[in-house]
Amino acid sequence: MLIIEQYGVRLVRLQKSNIELVRYWRNQSDIANYMEYRNYITPSAQINWFDSINNKNNYYFIIEYQNKKVGLINSKDYNPKYGFGEGGIFIWDKSFIDSYVAVFSTLCLLNFVFFTLKLPVISTARILKSNHKAINYNKQIGYKLLPNQELIENQLYELTFEEYQKHASVLNNAAAQLNKDNSVLKYEGKVSDKNIDQLNLLLSKANH
Repeated sequence: MLIIEQYGVRLVRLQKSNIELVRYWRNQSDIANYMEYRNYITPSAQINWFDSINNKNNYYFIIEYQNKKVGLINSKDYNPKYGFGEGGIFIWDKSFIDSYVAVFSTLCLLNFVFFTLKLPVISTARILKSNHKAINYNKQIGYKLLPNQELIENQLYELTFEEYQKHASVLNNAAAQLNKDNSVLKYEGKVSDKNIDQLNLLLSKANH
């Protein structure tokens, strides 16, 4: 288990007990239409997917806000040699789709990765070129479209630590003003073979 908290959001690492909840919302047309994979996801396919990502190189979190499970955020396919990890997020609770929850959740996760874990990560994101809202959202954080992506439907963006530092300072300051009582990043969890070594080291120090 790994839990990260900041700006009123609580990111709880995905457990098998919640995969049916995720499957239900992921199959909804208003969410699936913004994904590259749009086929119906069966219960058995969901179990197979979870088994494939439940390891130290993939981190999926249920987003909790105001005591509700409202979405999913992830950093997947971390490579210990290159540090690449692909990010993604979707909010299924319609009452929070146009709120700051997505921004707070993204800042919380990236602050943890870049500033707390201090990983040499270059984050990537794939965004449908028709999804203008997601494109604008990711550009605000510092993601940049990579070369030769203009004619590709599912375009690849990249976020470096330097770009995140520049963009995050403004966003984190604004988020802190809106969440004065819970602007400090907190985390808790247990050492596990499903964590990378750097994360286990951080958690072992925190638990002593």
